[in-house]
Amino acid sequence: MDHPHYRTARLVEVQPETADTSSYEFILEDGQDLRFSPGQFNMLGLPGAGEAALSFSSLSAPGSSRFVHTIRRAGNVTGLIEELQPGQRLMVRGPFGNGWPIEQAVGCDILLVAGGIGLAPIRPLLLHCLEKRNRIRNLVLIFGARTPGEMIFQQDLATWQEQDEVTTIYCVDRLSGESSLPLRQGLVTHFMEGLGLDLRNTVACICGPEIMMRFVARNLMLQGYREERIFVSMERRMRCGTAHCGHCQIGSKFVCQDGPVFSYPDIQRFADTVL
Repeated sequence: MDHPHYRTARLVEVQPETADTSSYEFILEDGQDLRFSPGQFNMLGLPGAGEAALSFSSLSAPGSSRFVHTIRRAGNVTGLIEELQPGQRLMVRGPFGNGWPIEQAVGCDILLVAGGIGLAPIRPLLLHCLEKRNRIRNLVLIFGARTPGEMIFQQDLATWQEQDEVTTIYCVDRLSGESSLPLRQGLVTHFMEGLGLDLRNTVACICGPEIMMRFVARNLMLQGYREERIFVSMERRMRCGTAHCGHCQIGSKFVCQDGPVFSYPDIQRFADTVL
């Protein structure tokens, strides 16, 4: 259920991810259960600074009021959140939006493709798939970043690559420096063939820059994947959480209200995306 009114959350812990990105764990001050689905988002705000729309990067736990957002410093609000210390508070509205098609994925192969900080909204979906592993078939994660130093969730990446339950492919535009991860050089689209997935029974979920999502989706369709089973997150278009400001509008759709997750043919038809 959406919560349009503010609640207060306290910062519990900060986990640095890269030079400009960290994961922030919060807990609601009212102690109430916070239920959300992978792919949904919150509005985080600070008095006098405004709000920022941010996807959850953690998995909802029954009976818990804790949640995590992985945030890259990119503006006034996110810059101020970066300055928060454990114990300090901010305002929260949410959760908002729909989520990834969890029920539609039951009994299917699952392909997750993420670029850069786009792995943050994908992470709770992957955690859900691992938690409900017996409900899905093959599970593949392809994650790309520009450099090894820009790869978030490195501890998770190391853990996932050791697990038999998920096949992982990590790639970077430029191999530079050392990394404990088995990195390949190239774009995510270079590693999307020969995955051993059932093309007609795979749910593909994509999050990253729109231009990346465009080429990933088109690559999948050229291979024979079903376009109605390709989903993208337009989280970068999220604004006020309720669609009242209108800034998230794409054609007849409002990302905050109808998204941020859309089936590819449902959103690709509008000219004001690069999809």
